[in-house]
Amino acid sequence: MKKCLWGLIFLACALSEVRPQSKYCGNEKCPTFYKQVGSNCVYVSTKTKLNWQKARETCHSIDGELLTLPDANSLREITLHLQVLGVSKEFFWIGAYDMGHEGTWRWIKDKSDVSMGTPFWAYSSHPFVHQPTGKDKANCGILDKNHGGHMSDADCNLDLNFICEYVDK
Repeated sequence: MKKCLWGLIFLACALSEVRPQSKYCGNEKCPTFYKQVGSNCVYVSTKTKLNWQKARETCHSIDGELLTLPDANSLREITLHLQVLGVSKEFFWIGAYDMGHEGTWRWIKDKSDVSMGTPFWAYSSHPFVHQPTGKDKANCGILDKNHGGHMSDADCNLDLNFICEYVDK
């Protein structure tokens, strides 16, 4: 009976279009919509592709922000999570940007500097340089399916999948 009750609670939370009173459903460590990945609570959107700004607004609507990857472990954990979900062959918006300060990449969540080079940014074979290479035409960060999930820069107006992280307020 107890197992059945938890199953019903989980199903009700998963199918509900209205936010529950509590941010948490059942015994979860992360709020509704989010899954624990390493030390973060993340939401991976693959059903709706949006531009970077709209993706960011969607993250805000569920108490989140576009994903920050402060260290190599965070990048590895999210890359493995995308593989487990079967979506590692997709592009995903993350919270890196250099709008307004070309070449100086920052995280949108706390304005901290994005680590450059290996292991974060993809390595292009033509002309053998690390990303980002888009200059002022590509100011938003993605996890790049063509480069094993490493980061690249892209035009912020492209409609792509996105990853949110929960931001406790």
